[in-house]
Amino acid sequence: MRKTITEVHMDISHGVDLERISRFDALIHKPSFMNGVYTDNERAFILSSARPVRTAASSFAAKEAIAKALGRGLYGLLPREIEVLRDEKGRPEASLLGRAAEQYGDRSISLSISYKDDYTVASCVLWRA
Repeated sequence: MRKTITEVHMDISHGVDLERISRFDALIHKPSFMNGVYTDNERAFILSSARPVRTAASSFAAKEAIAKALGRGLYGLLPREIEVLRDEKGRPEASLLGRAAEQYGDRSISLSISYKDDYTVASCVLWRA
C-alpha cells in the first residue's frame, strides 16, 4: 500500500503571557485603563462577571499573547483592536478589530486561558493556511 503525502504550507505562530491577577485590583477602577484597553463588549463582560478582577487580568493576558503571536506585542496595535470574550461554555474567543483586522484578519486564532493562585496565563496559536 502506498500513501501520498500532500505538502501543506501553513504559517503558524505562538504567543504566551502571564499576569498577576492582583495587579488588576486597582486597574479595573481606573476609567482611563478600562477604556483604553477593553472594548465596550469586554468592559460589560468583565464588570458583569462573578470575578471581574480575574476576568480583566485573563483578558489582558490573552490580548498580550495574541499580540506576541502576531510578532508585535502591543506595540503598534491598540489593545482595543483585540477583543477577548467567552462563549456560552466559558471558552475564550478572540476577534481582531480595526487595523489589526485589516493587517492580520486572514489568521485563525486558538486561545487558552488558565489560572493558578494569583496568576493567569494565556496561550495563543495563530495560523494561516
